[in-house]
Parts: sequence; C-alpha cells; structure tokens
Amino acid sequence: MKVIFHKVSERSYFSTAARDDGVTVRVPGYDRTSPVPHDLAHFIAERELGIGRGFWGSVAAGAMFTNMTVVEGRRRPHADERSRLIIKANGEGLGQCEGVAGAVHEAVEKGQSAEIALEHLRRMHGVVSAEPLAVGAADLAEAISSLSAAADRWAETPIGEGMALTWELPTYEPRRRAQKSNGRKGRIRRSA
Repeated sequence: MKVIFHKVSERSYFSTAARDDGVTVRVPGYDRTSPVPHDLAHFIAERELGIGRGFWGSVAAGAMFTNMTVVEGRRRPHADERSRLIIKANGEGLGQCEGVAGAVHEAVEKGQSAEIALEHLRRMHGVVSAEPLAVGAADLAEAISSLSAAADRWAETPIGEGMALTWELPTYEPRRRAQKSNGRKGRIRRSA
C-alpha cells in the first residue's frame, strides 16, 4: 500500500492510502502541536516494529474507520462487513499501536532515549493488554531512529506537496461467515 502524507500547512496535513484492492482512501489529519504528524508516527512505529494489525495494517486490509473517505476506486461487495471484521479482529493490535506510536513519537519529540520510551510504553501497555510486552529497547531505538529520519524528511516537504511511504507488512484476511444459499442450510455462496 502506498501512503502519502500531504502537507497542507505547517500545522495541518492529511493522508491518502492507495490500497491493493484498488481503493484510495483519505485519512484526515488533525491540527498539530508537534512537528511530526501523529499518523506518520503511527506508520513508522507500526511498520518498524512489525505491528501488522494496528491502524495502518487495518487500513491496508480494507478497514474503513469513521473519519475516512474513499477518494478513488470502488469498494468491493460486502466491504462494510469486511471492515467490521478487520476492526474487531485487530482490536488488541489497534490498542497496542496507540501506546507504541505514542512512546516512539514522544521519544522523537522530546529527544528521549529508547530506555525512557520503553518505560513509557510499559506503563501504557499494561492498560491495553495482559500479554507480555513484545518490544525491547533495541526495537524502540530502531523505530525512534526511523521516525527521526522521517521527521527530517517531513520538515523538508514543501507545503502543498506530499511525502510517500510504502506499507509492506502482511495484512489480516478475515473470512466471511457461511451463508445460506438457495434455501439449503450450510452451503456457502462463492463469488468469482
């Protein structure tokens, strides 16, 4: 999936994501209080830490969050059902990616070490998951370095232009429930 972060002004942006299903969606940005856009921090942190079931992985798989709009292409039949299944199945990953992106973003904004980011993440992680934290200081150091480089590129991006990145992590593919066909219970309708 190709994602472009469009710089509207020094304080505003939006993103477009050209998904593999032929649909391009627009993700609105919000006025920023920091130099690095929140959605860019999510993208880099999720990609670098392999969180394929976070926000951007969900978008790549076909999720449509309420603030998103289709700007190009045609959604497939049952796209709304697929979106709901993806969001539900990725719920824990979506919660975890908020903490991870927040820790990486804050480390870049405040010039913090990976160790400080890890402590921040540990505090946040316990709120969203009972599972052990699968990220260490070395992982965070790489994500922080990547986000710092992306922040430099963003700072150099002129207003009215965009910064393109590629999402290559595998996506979750939900399976549709079996449906009745021709009144026969248990038959699955197949589409070409």
